[in-house]
Order: sequence, then C-alpha cells, then structure tokens
Amino acid sequence: STLTNASDEPFRWVFHGNIIIPTGNPLHAPDPKEQQQEAAAAPEEKDVIWIGPGLMLCRCHVLCVDQDGIIEHISHQDTMNITDLKKRRNYVRLGKYEFLCPGFIDLHIHAPQFAYTGTATDRPLMGEDGWLETYTFPAEKSLGDDLRKAKHVYRGVVQTTLATGTTTACYYGTLHLEPCKVLVEVCLEQGQRALVGKVCMDRNAPPDYLQDTTQNVKETKTLIKYIHKRAGKEEDSTRLPLVLPVVTPRFIPTCTPELMKKLGQLAKDYHCHVQTHISESKDEVQFSKQLDFAQDGGGGRTDAEILDSHCLLTSRCILAHGVFCSGLELDLCRDRGAAIAHCPLSNFFFAGSALSTKRLMQRKIKVGLGTDVAGGYHPSMLESQRMCVVASKAVDQAKGGDGKHSLDYRHAFYLATLGAAEALGLEDCIGTFCLGMEFDAIILSAKVESPIRVFKDTDTVQDVFQKLCTLGDDRNVKAVYVQGKQVKKPKEIYEV
Repeated sequence: STLTNASDEPFRWVFHGNIIIPTGNPLHAPDPKEQQQEAAAAPEEKDVIWIGPGLMLCRCHVLCVDQDGIIEHISHQDTMNITDLKKRRNYVRLGKYEFLCPGFIDLHIHAPQFAYTGTATDRPLMGEDGWLETYTFPAEKSLGDDLRKAKHVYRGVVQTTLATGTTTACYYGTLHLEPCKVLVEVCLEQGQRALVGKVCMDRNAPPDYLQDTTQNVKETKTLIKYIHKRAGKEEDSTRLPLVLPVVTPRFIPTCTPELMKKLGQLAKDYHCHVQTHISESKDEVQFSKQLDFAQDGGGGRTDAEILDSHCLLTSRCILAHGVFCSGLELDLCRDRGAAIAHCPLSNFFFAGSALSTKRLMQRKIKVGLGTDVAGGYHPSMLESQRMCVVASKAVDQAKGGDGKHSLDYRHAFYLATLGAAEALGLEDCIGTFCLGMEFDAIILSAKVESPIRVFKDTDTVQDVFQKLCTLGDDRNVKAVYVQGKQVKKPKEIYEV
C-alpha cells in the first residue's frame, strides 16, 4: 500500500492516537447512544466513542496529511502498517491524554484593540465617557499614525491567538488602509488563516477618525485587491487562500445608508464576506432606529431590516452579538443564510444580557463563537467556549432553570469549530476532519504543566477531554497547524 511505503514520504504528517471529530449541530444530530450501538456493530468504526450528539472521539486512529496540507487518510490503526508509519519523519504519536482537534475559529475579533485587552472593563459601550470614545477610537487611530506600532500590535494579537489554538480569525482592522495591509502581511508571515476587513465609518465618530463615503469604498476595494494579490482569489485556487477579504461596515450608527448600499454592492461584486455588529445593546438598537426614522428615511426599522435593505445580509455575512434581535430578525437572518458571532464575554459587559444561543441553534440559524477582543477581555477561544456555557446557564436561570436553554462543553466546542466554519460557509474546507479538507488543527494535551491533573484510576479519556475544554489554556495547546504547516511547536512535556 502507498500508505505504508515509507521511502517516498507522500505525507507531510501522520498522526496516531485520539482524534476529535465534530460532525454537525448537536441539537440536530442523531442520538449518540444509537450511534454508539451502530459503531459497535461496524468494524470500520472500531474504537469510535460518541461523547455527545455530533461529536466523535476516535481512539487508536491514524490521520494522514499530504504535502499540500490536505487530509488524505483517516482510519483505525488496525488498517495500517504501524511499524512502517513510525519510520516516517513526521510521525506524531499522541499520548494517552492528548487529542488532535480541529483548530478554533474566532468569528469576531478587533485586532487593533489587542493593545488594551484586559482594560476598559469599567466603561459603557457608547457616550462621551464610553468605551468607544475613550479607548477604541484613539487606539485604532494611533495605528494609522504609526505603522511600526501597528506591526507590533498585530504580531502580538496573531501570535497570542495562534498560541491559544485559533487557526482562523475574522479580524476587524482600522479605518485606515495602510495598517490593514500590515495586518494582512502579519497573518501571512505568522501563518494564521484570517479574514481581514477595513473598518468603514462615515458618521457618528470623532472628526479625526472618519472618512467620507467615497474614501471608505475606495479603500475597501483597494484592500480587497491587495489581499487577492498577496494571498490569491478563492475562485483561482485549488486551496482556500490563507487570507480572505471581508467588507466591514462597523455598525449602523457609524455608517450612512449610502455607504452601506455601496459596501453591499462591493461585497456582491467581489463575492466577499461581510462582517458587522447587530443589536448589540439596547442603546445601540434604539439609536439605530432613531437614525433610520429621523435621518435615513426608513421609518425606524430593525438592524436586520436595515442591513438587508442594503444587500449586506447574505450567506457570507457574520453578525456580531445579536443579543436583542427579535424573532422576526432571526428568521430574516436564517432566510438569508447570515450567521451570528456569539461573543458571550463581551455581552456580559456591554449588552447587559446574554444571548439565547440554544434558541438560535434550535432554529437552525448559523452561529459560532467570537472573543470580541477587546470588548471581551480574553483572547482565547477556550475561554469563549467556557463563557458560552456560563452565558447559557444565565439565560436558563433567568427563564426558570428548567435546563431548556443550557449548553455544555460539547455544544461550545462545536460552535468554536465546525459551527463557526458553517457560519463562514467554509465547512467543506475547515472546521472538522474529513478527506479532502485542509488540515487546520491543534493538539490539546493534559501532559503539560497546567491546572489540569489526570487521575488515572478514575478519569476516562472522555473525562480528560472535558477537563481540557473546561480548564485548559494556552499551555495545553501543545501544537498548532494551519494548511498543514506547523505554526506552534510543542514545549517540553512531562508525565502527569
């Protein structure tokens, strides 16, 4: 078999051990008990454990990645010549308490705000002394004035998020074009998959941090072309380009109808993703309605209706927050194929409420997770997963505590991986492990110095995976791979 021919090295990587594979929305997946029974009766599914709806743990399995970074083979070890595989240069034997997992996908993160992450938690979102006016706008503007500083900040955010397991990030850049180009270059340099957008604003922002409609559109188009030149176009490549452009109107209060309309057309012309904020806080929702009624001639429409009227609500649209979206708005998002980026940590600070994420998942609305740095003070998607669970408990308790709104670590893991890939419309390329998909992955390990301790007499392998999801941090992210390339290497390991 060519799979066991060690002389020609057809594989870039061969992984052997525990492999975690999300298969779909857990609220619409088959009963795991039934799937476990089917697995027990099928020889090809030997050592497959369904640890929850839509989530497989494949023990004693082998995953092979070809030289182009594409997954070429997945099977039980009994189907392979393990002795020959061990001779390969890039054979990786995972420990008993280590797991090969799909890389995390951060659907919402403000790259220039990384410099003040962990501060500004004492401010409201809007107003003269608010978070935007006091921290956000000055910090973002400063990068347009100093490209060396921009490179320093962007290297920090990309290296930090990679170290915590984020293989794909949807980045908001700044108003200015040149720092956005710097962010593109840093992502290419560091090997992180990214969607990068120039933030567009032509009203209701500081006079020295505004552009007119024409300049916003012109510079957005320039950035799209720049990214296509540096990373390639989707339609011209056999692989997904490492960096993709994303049209980025900041949110309705800072964008005139003319700007939103032209950005919607730009996204259509270039088949780009769109990212913006929607129904984030009560004051934002009210302000948007007032603008639509008093200035924009729309009669006081909802955020979703306004965005839809400008052709921004598409199947490639990522809407951050959505905490105060009505049922009709959510139906409109579902009908258009738009997705919600759930940012549980920042919602606690600025929304004053928690998103009913389970309701979205039940309604088959696309949803994934975001850190929302720096509104969310932690850049790790592991932390976002934990906050997602906590937020769901808060919603459930507010609604009577019957468990109907609660999520657990398995739901959150789906939202950080395959759910987020589905939100981007990239589930055929990233987000899980299937033949022909690109290899974006991490190794989660309990065999490092961290808060996790494994008790061999009582902990099952499923227990250890849950501990990693619940207690893990960057120390437990042993290695990171994007497009088959290793972008974080393991540190010294010790036995637990």
